[in-house]
Amino acid sequence: MRNNTSSTMEEGQEGATEDDQMALLEEVAYGYIMPAFICVGVLTNLVNVVMLTRARRQHTQRHSQATTFFYLIWLALTEMLASLALLPALANLDRRHLSYGWAFYYAHLEIPVLNALTSSSVYIVVGLSVDRYIAVCHPRRYQDVSAPRLAVIRITLSLLLPLLLYIPHGFYQEVVPADSGAGWTYTGLEMLVPEAWYVWTVVVELCHRMLPAILLALLNASIIYTFNKVTSRRRVITKNKGVAGSSNEDKSQQEQRLVYLLLAIVTTFLLTNLPATVLALIDTAGATHGSFSLEVFRAVANCLEVLGFSLNFVLYFAMVPGVRQGLKEPLLVLHQALCCIVGKASAPHGCSYSQDQSKNTESVQV
Repeated sequence: MRNNTSSTMEEGQEGATEDDQMALLEEVAYGYIMPAFICVGVLTNLVNVVMLTRARRQHTQRHSQATTFFYLIWLALTEMLASLALLPALANLDRRHLSYGWAFYYAHLEIPVLNALTSSSVYIVVGLSVDRYIAVCHPRRYQDVSAPRLAVIRITLSLLLPLLLYIPHGFYQEVVPADSGAGWTYTGLEMLVPEAWYVWTVVVELCHRMLPAILLALLNASIIYTFNKVTSRRRVITKNKGVAGSSNEDKSQQEQRLVYLLLAIVTTFLLTNLPATVLALIDTAGATHGSFSLEVFRAVANCLEVLGFSLNFVLYFAMVPGVRQGLKEPLLVLHQALCCIVGKASAPHGCSYSQDQSKNTESVQV
């Protein structure tokens, strides 16, 4: 009896310790880290939309680049909406005693809405890669099979197909009364054929991340190979003709930046979405907690995926001169306003910027 009592006490202490660790994990990951990532994601994608819209207007005559910016604008919009859709998920970390409205949302709408938005952003990246692949590898067919008007159709399909794909996930959980009798919660339905549901989950995950990842890797490998080959050929021709070719060199540099930007976007997508793919395949119980190690992996995967929503801004700022140039004017205006507010307007240069700088901002290049 003495040994059994001691064992029971030790098990109780271990259970309490694990509960404390789980509470600390949720507080740090979902109370501090993820809200910070969401705020950064919303703000950076909003800036992306503004800057990319301006850049697209400046390149309306260059159909290839204008189409690329069109994809990037919608990518920023979907990622901003995905960041905003995470706010209800963080509103109630403890979901054991909910109002019926919240329980209904978490049971039937949360997973379809969040996954449809994240999947839409994936499909838009795939559409952008296909567009760049045709422009670089098959330029003569570009106007026929990848004209700007077709970008609208592809983006529309990128928004609709994931929604249809995740509609069944809105019906695999149900709202039930809380155990204490106060409030509501939700739980997974008992499937008649659990194996069939798991197969469907794998198929959805294949369509959401795995197949697009493979397709992106193949497309971008072809893009880089063909682009380097074409660039080398242009240099040889220019050198043989003895022509300076400054305009061709500028065009080549702009195309090179777009190709490398796409490669960076695809690489960050793969790195930030791979853990979420693994999580979706090893854990199909959406309403229940697993072991502590699984919950740590879940928190890391979720935070990485949310972080990916804001990384595109960093890539644009680092690799697209037009974005850096475009940010100068609003930053100078903000600096001027702050100088006037704090009373530093006594110096003439403290609250003004030159006319030449504003003109240069209007003629930015991508």
